[in-house]
Amino acid sequence: MVRSRSQWSRRDFAFAAASTLTGPLAVGTSWAQASGQPVRIIVGFPPGGSSDVVARQLAEALRPRLNRVILVENKAGAAGRIAPEFVKSAPADGSVILLAPNPLITQYPSVYKKLTYDPVRDLTPLAKVASYPLFISVGPAVPDSVKTVRQYLDWANSGPKNGFFASPATGSTPHFVGVMLGRAANSEFTHVPYKGDAPAIQDLLGGQVPMSINVPAAQLPHIASGKLRVLATTGAQRSPDLPGTPTIAEQGFDALQTHDWFGLFIPAATPTAQAQQLQAAIREALEEPGLREGFRKLGVQPAFVKGDDFARQIREETVSFAALVKSVGFVPEE
Repeated sequence: MVRSRSQWSRRDFAFAAASTLTGPLAVGTSWAQASGQPVRIIVGFPPGGSSDVVARQLAEALRPRLNRVILVENKAGAAGRIAPEFVKSAPADGSVILLAPNPLITQYPSVYKKLTYDPVRDLTPLAKVASYPLFISVGPAVPDSVKTVRQYLDWANSGPKNGFFASPATGSTPHFVGVMLGRAANSEFTHVPYKGDAPAIQDLLGGQVPMSINVPAAQLPHIASGKLRVLATTGAQRSPDLPGTPTIAEQGFDALQTHDWFGLFIPAATPTAQAQQLQAAIREALEEPGLREGFRKLGVQPAFVKGDDFARQIREETVSFAALVKSVGFVPEE
């Protein structure tokens, strides 16, 4: 397990530094030998969530490849915005890396009137590392007879209290998928935002909200126990965790097909040579069987996309998301 910076003692650092001397030749060895400071992966959310777990699994896989101590630091708050603000001003020497889900990069410029960071100007994309679909799930408030998205939409329109849905945050991908789902039913569903996936799922399980759209990791244990039913997944293909569940496109809602992702970013002024060393290590780490199995348990698929291609994807997604926000009449927040 990778420990937070505060949990590392001098003895830990001495042991880690010594272990690198006998380890395999790693990507960027000369860089590693030139500096004894650890590499820090910054996460904008609390420990235990999907972002945190992905960061810690990456840290474990990267350590032997960089011959560096890798720490994960959680800088939670402001819906994740504190982390990119911190990284933009960090030393541009490859020692500080941001692990970010896509809303922080491609969506927040349209969701908030003013950001304290510019995703394009202040950050350089290292690599996309993983992608995952969303699960559209219902809980005990919805009759067992409702098994498809069409059936759910008919049920939601049958009563004024049925058209509520939960998401982990205002302005998130699940929020806008829910809005678009309501419009597919010629209705305006009522959005109930939460501070994260866990509280949204708890209210879904308790019947306080009938439907929720969330990441796989938050739902898989409850799906296995039968407490939640997944009506659709939003990926281009069926989820390997739920091969019997049709995608949203298979059920006739092509416009709702989407994947969220995790990416790694560094301060914009980081030298190209160090960025390339990090990219090579990340590519190797994503082939590590232990990491791939860890991702699988989260409902996440490794998906390496190198920096330049990733930057192009980010630009395209930012433009398309801005158009979506405008089309649904969302008013950006302060």
